[in-house]
Amino acid sequence: MSAKKKSLTVFKTDRHEDIAAIVFSGLVVVVVLTYMAFIVPSVNIKAPQDGKLVEIFVAEGSAVAKGDKLYSLEVVKKKWVNNEMQEKTVVEEFTAKTSGKILKVSGKPGDALKKGKQTVVVMDHQKGTLP
Repeated sequence: MSAKKKSLTVFKTDRHEDIAAIVFSGLVVVVVLTYMAFIVPSVNIKAPQDGKLVEIFVAEGSAVAKGDKLYSLEVVKKKWVNNEMQEKTVVEEFTAKTSGKILKVSGKPGDALKKGKQTVVVMDHQKGTLP
């Protein structure tokens, strides 16, 4: 008597399971992107890094286009030069990634911001675009 080798796969080969996993992953991505583009009502724009809020270029109720300046932030840039850490304070301007309307301006010039903590601007993005 010879013992038959039992496989744990549902299909004869693993190729079908791989294709099913790829299709499922693609479906999840499409659902998430659709949710973000059409269902999410507003976007809270937070500081991408620690710094001090220098200037806000938008007002509540104003319309912004993709690429318009929203605010500027004074940040410390660090880099290694000749085995030595050098720090430099620079002012960076941040722009809108999509068109929309400004619902609320929470930040005030001079505020110290922590990365991802305080909301600077709340924006209602254009439906069908990713915030």
